[in-house]
Amino acid sequence: MASTPDTGESRGRGRPSTVSVDAVAEIGLGLFLKNGFDKTTMTDIARAAGIGRKTLFNYFPNKADIVWNRFNRQLKDLTNALDHAPIDIVSTDAVVAAVLSGLHTYPAALPIMHAEVTLIQAVPSLQSYAYMQGQPWRDAITRFIAGREGLDPEDTLPEVLGHGYWHAMFVGFRKWLCAGQSSPLPYVETALRDYSRALQAAFAHEKNQ
Repeated sequence: MASTPDTGESRGRGRPSTVSVDAVAEIGLGLFLKNGFDKTTMTDIARAAGIGRKTLFNYFPNKADIVWNRFNRQLKDLTNALDHAPIDIVSTDAVVAAVLSGLHTYPAALPIMHAEVTLIQAVPSLQSYAYMQGQPWRDAITRFIAGREGLDPEDTLPEVLGHGYWHAMFVGFRKWLCAGQSSPLPYVETALRDYSRALQAAFAHEKNQ
C-alpha cells in the first residue's frame, strides 16, 4: 500500500476551524491504526484534526462511525443500482453489479478502504457494529431479490440471500487483505459471483425437482 491515512500530526495550528467529514475520518483512521482503536479517544481525533469535540461529534456520533464513513455513501450507490437494474438481468447478477458499483476503487480511496477493512477485521467491537450498520444493505438486497423472484420480503429465503451477499462481500475483503494486492475489486467480485453461481445452481436444481 502506497500510503496510510493521515494521523494529523503534521498539521499546524493554523488549520481552519472546520474541515470536511472525509478529511476528519481519514485522520481518525490513521490514529486508530497507529495507536489502536480502543486507545484512541474522540478528543485525540478532534485535536489532531484541529477541530472542537462538539464539531467532531456533529460529524460522527461515535468512533465506529468514523470507520463506517464511506460505507454509508456506498449504500446509496447500492440502492440506486438496484432501483435501475435492467429487468432482463437475472437477480443474482444484478445484485453483484450493484454491490460492486459502490466500491469506489480509485487509487486515492484504496489506502482508506484498506484501513477501514483492516480495522473491522481486527477489532471485535467494530465487527459487531459493522453487522448492525449492514442491516440497510441486507434489507435492500432482500427486497430486490424478493421483488424479482416473486417472493414475500418477509419470507426466510430472500432474507437469507440478502445476508449471504453481505457476508460474501466481507469474505472478498478478507481475501484482499491476505493477498496484499492494491485493489479489492477482483476479490470481492469473485466472492460475490461464487455465491451467485451457488444460488443459481440451487434454484435450477429446485425447479427440476
